[in-house]
Amino acid sequence: MLVASEAIGDARWFIRVASKYAGERVVFDRPIGQNQAIQFPISRAYAETEAAALMVHKAAVLFQAGRRCGAEANMAKLLASETAWHAAEAALQTHGGFGYAKEYDVERKWRETRLMQIAPISTNLILAFLGEHVLGMPRSY
Repeated sequence: MLVASEAIGDARWFIRVASKYAGERVVFDRPIGQNQAIQFPISRAYAETEAAALMVHKAAVLFQAGRRCGAEANMAKLLASETAWHAAEAALQTHGGFGYAKEYDVERKWRETRLMQIAPISTNLILAFLGEHVLGMPRSY
């Protein structure tokens, strides 16, 4: 749940930075955020982030109540790490070449965000857990 919460925070940072840049960067006498190709990936990342945040909240509520929360915690980490990556991609694409400029911090956080899909537990191990313990399928490893 901790890593999932961090991923949600990162996703929100990317969305905020991308939205701000999309509103400020003007090309051909209009902000780039006026283009659907810029606006839609950021908006999708926002929707995914809010959905993943709900799963993080559900896992935390179950944990706080002393109830089993393994499936919810795993799904929260899976969804949050993936949505953070999608938000990172949207921010990098929005910034274009400036996404690699040190003063924007986008590229650095983009690299760090990818780590969340493989550590401390990989997406594939989460899927194996869900398949076996939630869906009742045979152990896959």
